[in-house]
Parts: sequence; structure tokens; C-alpha cells
Amino acid sequence: MIRTGFRKTDKHMQEVLKGASSALIIRVLGTVLGFVVSVMIARLLGAEGSGIYFLTVSVVMIASTVGRLGFDNTVVRFIAAHASQKEWADVYFVYRVAIKIIGLASALLSALLFVFASWLANDVFGKPFMEVPLQIGAAAVLPFSLLMIHAECLRGLKKIPSSQWIKTVLISLVCLLLLYPSISLWEANGAVISYAAAVIITAIVAWLLWKRVWVGIEKDQHVSSVSTEKLLQSSWPLFAVMMTGLVMQQAATIFLGVWGTAEDVGVFNIANRVSALLLFPLMAMISILTPKFSEMYKNDEMSELKKLARKSSRILIMLSVPIAALVAMYSEWILGFFGAAFIKGQTVLIILLVGVVVNAAAGAVGNILMMSGNERDVRNITFIAALSTVVMLFFFIPVWGSIGAAAAVAIGVSMQNILMVWRVYKKFGFMPCTVGKA
Repeated sequence: MIRTGFRKTDKHMQEVLKGASSALIIRVLGTVLGFVVSVMIARLLGAEGSGIYFLTVSVVMIASTVGRLGFDNTVVRFIAAHASQKEWADVYFVYRVAIKIIGLASALLSALLFVFASWLANDVFGKPFMEVPLQIGAAAVLPFSLLMIHAECLRGLKKIPSSQWIKTVLISLVCLLLLYPSISLWEANGAVISYAAAVIITAIVAWLLWKRVWVGIEKDQHVSSVSTEKLLQSSWPLFAVMMTGLVMQQAATIFLGVWGTAEDVGVFNIANRVSALLLFPLMAMISILTPKFSEMYKNDEMSELKKLARKSSRILIMLSVPIAALVAMYSEWILGFFGAAFIKGQTVLIILLVGVVVNAAAGAVGNILMMSGNERDVRNITFIAALSTVVMLFFFIPVWGSIGAAAAVAIGVSMQNILMVWRVYKKFGFMPCTVGKA
């Protein structure tokens, strides 16, 4: 029995590694393209122009996250679970409800962002020159929401490469092609135009990929057992998780936009993007682990889930620690590649690396909780971490600027992951990030 369980877990791990390998290759390509986009923006626009671009993208991310109402992980969870049982009527019902609700909410937020762009630019950020970029960015809110949901639906069907192409490659690729001529014509506004156009094109491609996959599935005829109420019961806690997670990701940029200069925003975001390079092995593995966790939990394979979580965490620790050390050692050279104005972000980068390593070491801990129906635990933990981060940002940024922002983010991310590891241990009786015997 033990030997059978071991072989079964090895089979699960092989599937994860195979899927993660293809996802990792695609994510590496996307990361390289994203890095090139950041380099071009930094070199063509400088720290201040980069700040305008990154601040606009942060506002778009906030609006889109609100518009998705927590459906990202909900569609993965329900589609993966029902697809594993070939319950295709349920799968399509989940997709249809998600698209309708998200489309309506995101369209409304896109309109609101366009209308209130002047108020945000003048009264919130105190930067009148942000009005036009924010109005341009409003055009990207709805298509970004739709492309993300299509990507997650494809991930639920284990179409990991297609999902990763949508989420990590296409936006950067199209943006890169449009960037130079757009910046030459319209400077910082041109960078935002390139981004918005890339999002719209990617959204169309995402819909075509989903349509192609769905047409090839042999459907059943039974009436769906899933209800809109059931989906919302899952998505609302996850919406709170996404919003608090959004605070972790975007609050530093927004607060620097309010209390700092556009140059501060640019320096912090370049350092943040460099540190985030370390997360692409984690993100690649999560893309295949998430539907696996949902499937294994539904089939009551908790022993295999435990072993899979611990093995994947061990791999992530082995990858993240040496890479972080190398980035820290050569941080001045790396940031100087973006331009001399960004070298001042060296300390910011090193601080952010600490949070990234803790995040990678914890593994897919949040996804274990979400795919096992413990969305409320994730919501509560992310709320505590997000609130702590906001409080720290409030006190740190006025005193230490971008360094204070980096410290708040690193501490908040570390707190969130440590609390989730503890919660998995209390809930299921194992430590997902152990380096001992699995």
C-alpha cells in the first residue's frame, strides 16, 4: 500500500514537473520579454517617465482585480474538479456565469476610471500630468479582466501552455513591438497606449484559444448541478483575498505615487520587477499544482497531496536561494543596466529579495487552502498581512521613501506566507515547506 501510494505520488509529481517544465519555459520567455519591456521603458523614458507608466498600470490592475470579483481561483477550482469527472455541462456553466458577471463589473469600472481620471490625477496623486495616461489605461480594464478569466478557465482544463502564453507572454510581446514607435510619438502616454493595445489584442487571442479548446470537447447533455449562488459563495471570500493580495502588490506603488515623486515610483518598480524574476519558477509550478490540488482534494488523496506539496516546495527552495544570492551580489550592475538613475534602488532590491525568497520557500501554500475549500482562511490571513503592510507603508514611506516601501512589502509578504504555512499545518497536519523527508 505504501509502495503504491509512493508510486502514485511520483506519478502526480511527474505530471507536475512535466507541466511545470513547459509552463516554466513559457514563463521564462514571458519574463525575458517583460524584462526587455521594462528596460526599454526605463531607457527611453527615464525614472520619471517610467513612474508614469507603472503608476498607470497599477491603477489598471486595481480596477481589473475589483472587476474580476474573486472569480480567478473559483473558475480554476470548479472547472478542474468537474472536468476531472467529465461533467462538461458544469464546466460550461461556470465559464458562462464568470464571463457575464466579470464583463459587466469590469465595463462599469472602466467607465468610472475614465470619468474620474482627472480627480485621481489632481486630487489623489497631485500629478495633473497623470490624467491622460489614466484615461488611456481605462481602455485596458475590461479586456484585461476577460483575458485573465479565459486564462484561468484554460488552466482549469489543464491547458497550461495556453494559459501561460496568455498571462505571461503575449502582452509583453505585443507591447514590445509597439513600444518604440509609440514612445517616439507620444512619450510616456505612448508607453501606456502600447500596453492598452497589447491587452486588447491578447484578450481576443485568449477568447479564440478557449473557443478552440471548447469546440474540441465532446459535451454531455445533463443539466448543470452548479448554481450561481454556489460560485459566488466561493468567489466572495476569494475576492477579499484578491483585494488584500492586490494591496500587497500595488499599495507601495500607489502610496509612492501619493507621497513620493514619479521618479520614486519608477525606481521602486524596476527593483520590484527584478526581484519578481525569482518568482517565475513558483508561478510556473503553481499553474499546474493548483488544478492538481483541487483534483486530489476532491478525490480524498490527502496523503498524495501532502507529499506533492512538500516535494514541490523543496524544489522551489533549491531554485530561489542561490538565484537570490546572485542577484543581491550583482544588484548594482543589474539596476545600472536600466540606466544610472536606477542604481539608487540597490537597497530596495536587496530588501525585496528577502520577501521573494520567503514566498518561494513557502511554495503553493495559499493554493492548497483555496483548492480545499478554505478560502476564508486565505482571506483572513491576507487581510491581516495587507493591513499590516498598509500601516507600515503609511509610516515608512514618508520617512524612508522607496526603501521604506520595500521594507513594508517584504515584511508583509513574509508574514502572509508564514501564517499560511501555519494554517496548513493546523488544518491538515503537515508542513508544506519542510526540507526534510517527504
